Amino acid sequence: MALIDKASLLFVPSVVAEGKAFNILPSGNRAPDNKGGAGYDQTRADFDFDRGSNTAATRVNADGLIEKYRENLLLQSNAFDTTWASVGATETSGQSGYDNTNNAWLIQSTSSNGRIEQNTSYGSGVRTYSVYAKAGTSNILRIRMQGGANAYADFDLSDGSVDYTDSDVIESKINSVGSGWYRCSINTNDTSTKVYIYVIGASGLNILIQNTQLESGLVATDVLTSGATTGKAGVLVDLPRINFDANGENGSLLLEPSRTNLNAYSEYIDGWSDKINVTLTPNAATSPEGVDNAYKIYPTATGSAYFFDSQNLVSGTDYSYSIFVKQDGVRYYQLTTSGGATSGNNYANFDLQEGTKAFDSGFDDADIEDYGNGWYRIYVVFTAAATGIGRIISTLIDEPTDGRLGAISKNGTDGSLVYGSVYEAGSYPSSYIPNHGESGGVTRAADLCTGGGSAESINSTEGVLYAEISALAEDVSFKTICLHDGTNTQRINIWYWNDGTFKVDGHNSNVQQFNFDFDADLTATNKIAVKYKANDFSVFLNGSKMDSDTSGATPIGLNTLDFRNGNDLYPFYGNVKQLAVFNEALSDSELATLTTL
Repeated sequence: MALIDKASLLFVPSVVAEGKAFNILPSGNRAPDNKGGAGYDQTRADFDFDRGSNTAATRVNADGLIEKYRENLLLQSNAFDTTWASVGATETSGQSGYDNTNNAWLIQSTSSNGRIEQNTSYGSGVRTYSVYAKAGTSNILRIRMQGGANAYADFDLSDGSVDYTDSDVIESKINSVGSGWYRCSINTNDTSTKVYIYVIGASGLNILIQNTQLESGLVATDVLTSGATTGKAGVLVDLPRINFDANGENGSLLLEPSRTNLNAYSEYIDGWSDKINVTLTPNAATSPEGVDNAYKIYPTATGSAYFFDSQNLVSGTDYSYSIFVKQDGVRYYQLTTSGGATSGNNYANFDLQEGTKAFDSGFDDADIEDYGNGWYRIYVVFTAAATGIGRIISTLIDEPTDGRLGAISKNGTDGSLVYGSVYEAGSYPSSYIPNHGESGGVTRAADLCTGGGSAESINSTEGVLYAEISALAEDVSFKTICLHDGTNTQRINIWYWNDGTFKVDGHNSNVQQFNFDFDADLTATNKIAVKYKANDFSVFLNGSKMDSDTSGATPIGLNTLDFRNGNDLYPFYGNVKQLAVFNEALSDSELATLTTL
């Protein structure tokens, strides 16, 4: 029998649902509860999860790609005789579609340039509107988004070309999907109040359409069919994040504090403050998200070529800035601070060919992380020296230089690919937070995972609390994983202490019974186990016994396992690969085996 089979409670991030992180042990019923509600059978001792109504969280999925929350903001996205209004047009369902179904619609004009339309009310920002279409007796399709501007484009469905693009459109696209069908899309940075589909030409002409979609961002993503409510997918509200590395491996539960991306346009680089001697091309390449929404940046003049993001900073506050970059002819990339809120001009150079930091000066921290397929996330950390404007300047450079705004040569083609910038208050960069036009910033709420365990799965007399965990950064704040009785008087804690060390302690009736402190690299993955039994306490880390105590009483009434303490304080933020409780005190040899990396 494998040692882990002795566990009475075992959590391995593998199965999640909105509001729940499921244990493997104790096993039980995942069907709706036996009280007639819509919840889950709590005898499983599963964790409750909460991130409020927030939709700003992302993760790296099992394909190694950044995954966001996605939503089709239209209602009845493929039912054009419902919430859609007809103006000089009729709709007939049951037509042969692009996906080998009979879910397409024939839109027949009854007057010149007949159309269908739907009102929307989703505020301002970067939006993409798309529809699948095929020529009928008319070859020309027009799709339009109305708001402060009037963005539209005309598409020729006979040859797959764009006939006309209005100046308020960022980009118009038409992509063949076979059998004469095309996906046509436009995007704009504006308020969206209404969308339209036109049959261009005289009365009596028709086209075929299927699956409309209106969504945040620069590109049309996979189809989300909506009905009376909007279609949703990806990292949903209150969905725990199983986060993987760039290879789609080493999944762990990602728990993070709240952060705000101050950059109003994390992907729409044209919306940034200034662009000096650079040309920006949207949707030029595949990003770490796996869709074609990366920007191509290349210099238009020899000398300095750069663009920057400006934010209002607060004196004494730590800030992190990160951006995804990929070599596209220019090997080196530089990040530089500027503005009254920064102390001097800090700068860091990054080698996008080798994936290394080439040089940095003045930053509290600067580094580069591999995201696969040639993409890297580079970041810098600094403390605002004053309240005021703080700029982060992105510069394309020919070679690393001991100085800011290094030189670049120009050939009209070589440059860099960029995607997904985050400007956030914090001493380390958190996971990517998309912002498609919120000038006040977009906030990802804190992850809260609580209430696991039960009296049946936790033995107060003796046992082991085991965790395979890593910190997000050395931010020297209190974080705890805790066995407790629903209060803070009876408890066993595994702490990340605020001096950058591990601390393990236990309390009976709020009196400390044992306490172990020891150093470790908290940002590395650590396997830690604490054994508790009357007058027999010890802690093991990565296969080694760190400390022991032969005097003390165990807590009583333990019934809850939490990613915080019994007073609902000091939430654990980090990566959790495994968590277990044993209802017996394991031997030293078993504990060494359990915790060996």
